[in-house]
Amino acid sequence: MTTNPVEARIGVLETRVTGIEEGIKSIVTKLDARSGINWAPISILVTVLAIVGGMGFSWINAGQGRLEGLIAKVEGRTESFVPRVDLDARFNVITQRRDDLQRLTDARIERVERDVDTVQKTLVPRGEHDERAAAQRQKDEGIQRQIDSLRKDLSDLNTPRDTIQAMQRRIDELERGRRPSG
Repeated sequence: MTTNPVEARIGVLETRVTGIEEGIKSIVTKLDARSGINWAPISILVTVLAIVGGMGFSWINAGQGRLEGLIAKVEGRTESFVPRVDLDARFNVITQRRDDLQRLTDARIERVERDVDTVQKTLVPRGEHDERAAAQRQKDEGIQRQIDSLRKDLSDLNTPRDTIQAMQRRIDELERGRRPSG
């Protein structure tokens, strides 16, 4: 049978298309095989993570239990201590006392400062004291010179001879006054 060249070409083309289809199908099956998930490493990883997570959870849980035990122990000990409310009350009382003492001290300091100001106003400066003392010394020296001068003048006026004569006269007067008039 003679075939028509067009049919022959169509047959060749069909054969080639079929070959291409088979090639594509084989490529698709290979890609499907390669793109499939390999569950073995994932299952190993999940198992390792589950073991590590379990160990971490048990470690954290044990630590938390230990901390809860320590907290309970500390709370048991705190019962023997003074409660915070009492401490606050005591500190408030101490604070009030301190404030009262501070006000009292401030008042005393103000009074002392007023007294010091008053004393300073009545005090005479040292230089003025020195001047007054020097003036008084000069006055005293002048008076002492006058006394010395008067003593000298007195002793010059009243010599021992004059004194003896005055005493003799006095004795004579007394003797005359004792004698009966006669």
